[in-house]
Amino acid sequence: MRVTRVALALALAAVMLWPATVLAQQDPAPMQRRVTEASAERLLDESLLNSPERRARNQERLAAPLPSEDDREALGEALYQRGLAAIELGRQSQAVDDLKRASGLLGSQDRAEALFMLGQAYLNLGHVSRAIAALAEASRLETGPGSQLRNLALMAEQHAKLGDVAATTALLKECQGIAQKIQASKADTNPNVSLWRRTNSLRCEMALAHAQGRLGEVETLSRQIIKGFEDAPKARNSYVLGNRYQLLAENLRAQGRLADAETEARTALSVYQKTVGPTSQRTGTALQGLGRIIAEQGRIKEGETLVRKGMELIQAQGMAGNGGGRLVLADILALDYRWAEAREQFELARQVYADQPDLVDGIMRRNPNITLAMVKTGKAAEALPLLQRHVEILTVKLDAQDYALAQARGLLGIALQALGRHDEARTEFTAALPVLLAQINDEDQETGNLARDQKLRLILEAYMENLVGKPTGRITATPDAIAESFRVAEAARGRSVQRALAASATRAAAANPAIAALVRQVQDTEKQAAALTSLLANAISARAEDQTAAAIDALKSRIGDLKSERAMIMARIGEQFPDYARLLNPKPLSLEEVRPSLRGGEALLSFYSAEDRLYAWAVSGTGPAAMSVSPIGRLDLEARIRKLRDGLDMTVAEVDEFPDFDVKTAAELYAAAIAPIEPAWAGAEILFTIPHGPLGQIPLAVLPTALPKPPAAKSASPPAPLFAKYREVPWLARKVAVAQLPSSGALGLLRSTPPRQTPRRAFVAFGDPLFNKQQVSGQDLISAALTGRGVGRRSVVASRADFTAELGQLPRLRDTADEVKGIAQVLGADPEQDLFLQARASVGMVRQLDLARWRVVMFATHGLIPGDLAGLDQPALALSSPAVTGDGSSGLLTMEAIMGLKLDADWVVLSACNTAAGDGSGSEAVSGLGRAFFYAGTRALLVTNWPVETVSARLLTTDLFRRQAEDPALSRAQALRRAMLGLMDGPGTGSFTYAHPTFWAPYSLVGDGG
Repeated sequence: MRVTRVALALALAAVMLWPATVLAQQDPAPMQRRVTEASAERLLDESLLNSPERRARNQERLAAPLPSEDDREALGEALYQRGLAAIELGRQSQAVDDLKRASGLLGSQDRAEALFMLGQAYLNLGHVSRAIAALAEASRLETGPGSQLRNLALMAEQHAKLGDVAATTALLKECQGIAQKIQASKADTNPNVSLWRRTNSLRCEMALAHAQGRLGEVETLSRQIIKGFEDAPKARNSYVLGNRYQLLAENLRAQGRLADAETEARTALSVYQKTVGPTSQRTGTALQGLGRIIAEQGRIKEGETLVRKGMELIQAQGMAGNGGGRLVLADILALDYRWAEAREQFELARQVYADQPDLVDGIMRRNPNITLAMVKTGKAAEALPLLQRHVEILTVKLDAQDYALAQARGLLGIALQALGRHDEARTEFTAALPVLLAQINDEDQETGNLARDQKLRLILEAYMENLVGKPTGRITATPDAIAESFRVAEAARGRSVQRALAASATRAAAANPAIAALVRQVQDTEKQAAALTSLLANAISARAEDQTAAAIDALKSRIGDLKSERAMIMARIGEQFPDYARLLNPKPLSLEEVRPSLRGGEALLSFYSAEDRLYAWAVSGTGPAAMSVSPIGRLDLEARIRKLRDGLDMTVAEVDEFPDFDVKTAAELYAAAIAPIEPAWAGAEILFTIPHGPLGQIPLAVLPTALPKPPAAKSASPPAPLFAKYREVPWLARKVAVAQLPSSGALGLLRSTPPRQTPRRAFVAFGDPLFNKQQVSGQDLISAALTGRGVGRRSVVASRADFTAELGQLPRLRDTADEVKGIAQVLGADPEQDLFLQARASVGMVRQLDLARWRVVMFATHGLIPGDLAGLDQPALALSSPAVTGDGSSGLLTMEAIMGLKLDADWVVLSACNTAAGDGSGSEAVSGLGRAFFYAGTRALLVTNWPVETVSARLLTTDLFRRQAEDPALSRAQALRRAMLGLMDGPGTGSFTYAHPTFWAPYSLVGDGG
């Protein structure tokens, strides 16, 4: 019986994922995103379907009568087999009962295996200390050194999860001693024995690295284990290899390298399909893990689909409840603000664990989404005692400056605010926010955490509500409350943009060895502190029986040391490289700090789109600031903006098919958000705006300040040209020039940098790049004769959740050459020295030139957002393909590369960039590109918000630069405004005018509009 029992136990042990299919560990990598099918079904190879025979056998074992108590050996064997069946079917409590009984009936060697599997069942229930005790007893009884080493490795991994470095170190020494004995024995000549000796030795080393927060080292050791399996023919074709890839994916996720994690999770899925079948429980678990990784990249719908498919497979395998999958799904739904659905999944998971109240308690304390879902669905009174207890526990166990404690107090404030207990809520917010905001940039800036960002936003939004009350139009709150809410909104806005910038800045710093060395030190401390913080969260939320006070204290001490070390390095960076430090760690400005940046005739409008309201602030150089709060929630605002974009971002080719622009919706938005604070900026000639959320998808110049007057009665005069009616709309553009800023601090920084005194050439441009060899020969031409009432729009990148292109698939933008030449003529540029078209519009040429020699720099090409191309993880500009130029580049001028440029430009023009993509990602991309170009040395950008009509775009841009050339004192914002009005009020084509906003409003000025 011994051989059969050991083989089965090893098979089960190799795949156990303790509730962490349920309670898994927590989070931009180099460009590695793969093409993703829209349907989870298409990830599965239906030719590999397996039968339900194994499940049926396990169910039979559970139902079979037990032998008589008189036959101890037979009863022990039956209980053992029934315990294994219960583990496979997900019935862990029954498995514990059966295996405990079996271990008291079997002989010492068989008892050792029963205790080992008992340890596995305890781990599946989250009983870490009981599992370690069972494994230790199993190891004591074991006579086989291979099994002893296996047991020690598993024990070390459990101590590591609780951050117990001392216990893990002791077990590593034991592992090393046993491994040396095995290696010196004849048994090690057996390839299988040697493989498992190396594997379990590496597991022990990984455990210590994990306990110390050295996740990069864990990754290296994990890859060594995988290589060992792949080099062994039997292991290569085993699902055990899938387990190792899945664990590697979790490690990469914990490091925040989500693109790399996705690659390894897909590999694990592929291994499981081939070895145990596409409908197996392991395949279902792999789908859930992959779905979570994808959702954490922001591809929420895609991740949700995969998790639901995984749950379906696991349920079909007869696994009891699948509470782990429900918790993963609930977290994804919460990330999408679908609180009612999230709460439903949490409740179903709670039912699965109904017989394990201490496990439920741990889950409740570890996962703030549970109480948040309760608050957001009207159950704040039920959530309140749970949150209060959690704060009490953390107050005892953590320092007052700990982020986890501050977040818990902030969430408690949300519940109190929802219950109308405003003074108590204010107390919690006042305690939490200094800690949260002080550490807002202390996390690993290269990776970050969407879920953490979401919690911070919700806390800050609740605090703003506490400060200014309900949405009632213009707010009459105290000046201090208005100023404080502005500061808080600045901190909450644009976290993903800042993270992308920080990541690019970090990579760009490699060009400067002095900065690079310091940045690497910052990265190392951030990553290690983040890993140890995750372990500390595990340790303090574990059952009382599993907690070790010494281990918790040691973790807290080490985290504190790492934070101090990071602060010292950041201080050195700030002293030696202040510009880089400001980019990496920007400080939100107050209203009073913004004022000095504004000149006479200038004002600033700042917006924040919250879950249930829209905030707006107005401030000028003098006079009181004003604030409005409109009852327009984020989803409502998205719907309104979508309606407006439907009348702007069009694909029709005939002007007769143009839909009307929704003037009424646009005017209502202005009336709700901007009109109440108009007195604070009335009289301004330039209005700087900081949009947020959906507002970043349209230029505010297209909002009417009022509804147009009804048309006069029809007369006998000839009918007006098409779109002439839009000339009567009182657009904001008629009232004031508008410029956009990525943050409140951007204007001051741009104006604090003096321009170089050296002479500069007028204009340099890169346009009409070639993306494949067919475009060189003209084979890509498509004949499309337009009628006199036809319009030609520039092609855009086709980007969907289930499709990513390659550079060579991008459409050529032939008309950009004409636009570039038109501006060059107006500014007196030399076509030979200043224009780089087609194959010359290359990354190599950009790098070769000293771009600081030109006042206006233009890139007339596709602007790309993450995901537009396979593997693209940052905004970029598409230039000629290396297949055409032979320069060995990627053909992409990424945000990282832009930050490495040296510019001294009054303008950078990004023509043909669809920077306000309909899903909102483009508005963040332009914010990121804008900051990157500002860092490189430009004062303003001109960017497009949707695919432009080619003729009107050329007319507008050439007129803009003609006006500036003729009147050097004319501000950039006013030059753009006058060019817009000139196009709007001009003759058009004869059959139609350019008064429709799709023609005159596609360009936005980002940066210093003065």
